[in-house]
Amino acid sequence: MKKKHILLIVFMLFILSGCNTGEALGTDTLIDNNLGNVELDSINKYIIDVELDSHNKMYMGRQTTTYVNNTDDDLEEIFFHLYPNAFKTMDSAPILFNKGFNDPIGYIGGYIDILDISTNEANLEYTIEGEDETLLRIELERPLEPQDKIDIYMEYEVKLPSSKDRFGYGDRVLNVGNWYPIACVYDRDGWNLEPYYKIGDPFYSDIADYKVSITTDKNTIVASSGNILTDEIKEDKRIYQIEGKLLRDFAWAASEEFKIKESKVDNTIVKLYYLDDKSTTIRHSLNAGVNAIRTFNNVFGKYPYGQYSIVMTEFPSGMEYPGLVFISNDYFVYTRKDILETVIVHETAHQWWYGLVGNNQVKEAWLDESLATYSEVIYNKEVYGKEKGKEYYNTNIRDGYDYGQRYLGDEKRVNKHLKDFSGWDEYGILVYIKGSIFFDQIRRDYGEKVLYDILNEYFEEYKFKNATTDDLIEICEEVTGDNFMKQEDMWLNN
Repeated sequence: MKKKHILLIVFMLFILSGCNTGEALGTDTLIDNNLGNVELDSINKYIIDVELDSHNKMYMGRQTTTYVNNTDDDLEEIFFHLYPNAFKTMDSAPILFNKGFNDPIGYIGGYIDILDISTNEANLEYTIEGEDETLLRIELERPLEPQDKIDIYMEYEVKLPSSKDRFGYGDRVLNVGNWYPIACVYDRDGWNLEPYYKIGDPFYSDIADYKVSITTDKNTIVASSGNILTDEIKEDKRIYQIEGKLLRDFAWAASEEFKIKESKVDNTIVKLYYLDDKSTTIRHSLNAGVNAIRTFNNVFGKYPYGQYSIVMTEFPSGMEYPGLVFISNDYFVYTRKDILETVIVHETAHQWWYGLVGNNQVKEAWLDESLATYSEVIYNKEVYGKEKGKEYYNTNIRDGYDYGQRYLGDEKRVNKHLKDFSGWDEYGILVYIKGSIFFDQIRRDYGEKVLYDILNEYFEEYKFKNATTDDLIEICEEVTGDNFMKQEDMWLNN
């Protein structure tokens, strides 16, 4: 997610996105068969059938999750995040930046009601837990042994909140991010059961396969993660069948006003879902998406998905999801086209850093955000030339951090837990800006080629996995042959 509008730094950190409808059918879901050492039988699978009631801003979900125990422990319970419950009240809702963006008097809360949970036709015991009721704990009938799997069926009813946020609705668009029960990650520390923090992107998830069916009224256009296989109108209903392979999450947006333009780059269809026909900025934004995919394919490694969607919504800035990004309609004006391009580039970079190479965005938010921010520098250098890249870095990162430091106290650690940040200003200055200086320090010390080698090696080693700061530092040391304790302490730990 993006930081608050702070200083002159903020403009580079936003975005939105979407998917496709109707005619863009027939594109391959995966265009790269190099899956590293991913074992396809070991990943979770979600089959979700959604019926959207656009008038009442609600949907009914029927979901089967095939959960695989990839741990070394017998599991007696499985946890899922229920993120919609964070939006029950205006005070509890993790609405970006400030409450003024929404109407506090007329706020309509969002929630998810669990109606049924079962397996093999037997009901399972469950409880709703957590300080914000965003945790679902399911008790298993018998322990799930390592490498075993279980199919868990759920039915639920969800109300969208009246917030123009990751999850909610405005006047023209429904934003449906972090909207379904998603399995919590079990890693070396056990279950990760963090609440929905009001700062940063408090999400951490594993790669999974998705088959999603979305039923709407016949005039509604859906943009989504993954690949829309069919878009069929039956009487007064429109049914989308969507496939997502090896995705870290799944999001969608819906509107009766969406128009679609598309282009192709390196076998990936880039789709732009837009609301207003502003020809100059529409072309500019689509070109930005194409140039970003091409640039990052060349520098980081190949984008493996056949579709990527940029969605104009009423979201306040920009937000990344696998295969889809939300971009504020406020940026689609000629006078802000440079900011528009920057936001699209930043969120597209998140397709690599967060989408493909995952990380715990609660405990180590810098890892994907700093990389996405420095990717803006790489983009400007590769697309517009060395001098443009240098100018962009000096103006937006180096000068931005020097200026922003006056708003920081003594605590300037980049690599820390979300709860340890004092607010959006500190988070933005440290996580987006100071963290990205770490990567430029590598370029200055070892040269651009070595930096690119590090990023490519990091991507190839950890795509479709979750990585940590230690994993990145280990790659840095392997490629350079040097100890990185000094650089890590200077830019990340102090």
